[in-house]
Amino acid sequence: MSTKRMKTDEETTDVPLYDAILDDIYDGRLACGQRLKVSEIAERYGTSTSPVREALRRMQGEGFVEIHPNRGATIRPTDAASIQNIFEVLQMLEPYFVNWFADYAPPELLDELEDIQARIKQLPHSEQRVFRKLDFQFHEIFCRGHYNQTAAEIWRNLRTSLNVQAARLRISPARFEAIKEEHDQLVAALRANDVARVDTVIRKHVDGSFVQMSQQIRAMGITNNAKG
Repeated sequence: MSTKRMKTDEETTDVPLYDAILDDIYDGRLACGQRLKVSEIAERYGTSTSPVREALRRMQGEGFVEIHPNRGATIRPTDAASIQNIFEVLQMLEPYFVNWFADYAPPELLDELEDIQARIKQLPHSEQRVFRKLDFQFHEIFCRGHYNQTAAEIWRNLRTSLNVQAARLRISPARFEAIKEEHDQLVAALRANDVARVDTVIRKHVDGSFVQMSQQIRAMGITNNAKG
């Protein structure tokens, strides 16, 4: 296993380590269902075991890493029921945040939204890891300044968990272009202060992503592994 040089223990925190582990999951170097040994991860990233444990506990709290007593941690396998559950909550949270954003967001956040969208539109279909990061940033703007940061944190955890579970799934070329177009429609509606249009577009956007992911799950034969 190749190693990645990171900062020394005095310089590093769980944030860059957390991001580095996420990148390896998105790129398939760490797979869903894979056991994560603290000592091996520490060696891989050139750090001590303490920040590794902190990063894994954070990931456990976000729902995509499972920690078992005396057996270590594993990346939660892609699970059809879990993805459906996440989308059901996102179908409520995304309109909640976006509709508030349409009424109350300062102009500088809308400018930032457009800047991220411009970067997304330049991406080729092959750059799906970069796209997922930018797409997360695009949607995170809607809840960044919201007064209900408890709901915002739930959204962030769910979107991160969804990205991890979807790491082995590919966004189709048609859906990739549709996402870009829906983002454009959303930005245009926000600029026009058309709240009704904003609500219509964000609901279509979330539903379209769920349909695409559901099709991928069926094609790959991913079943419901949820307990209970």
